[in-house]
Amino acid sequence: MNKADLRILATRCHTDSCCPAIMESSDGEEVVIVGGATGALLASSSVRARVGTGEAAVVIPKSLFLEACNLMLSGNIENSPNS
Repeated sequence: MNKADLRILATRCHTDSCCPAIMESSDGEEVVIVGGATGALLASSSVRARVGTGEAAVVIPKSLFLEACNLMLSGNIENSPNS
């Protein structure tokens, strides 16, 4: 997968500090989530226990996740305001 293969499903680009986004590969088989890695998240033993080598845990707004889920479930990605 390369950057050109990603479609933006949902994004929140209204802050200076981060730009959380959820993207989908062109074949619909992979989802990429971009968010913030806060110190509290990384300090959590339950999170550390589930993050393997080469993986990362990020925080995104729940509303952003639900927006992307709704678009994927409806199959209406082409008409997304963020596409």
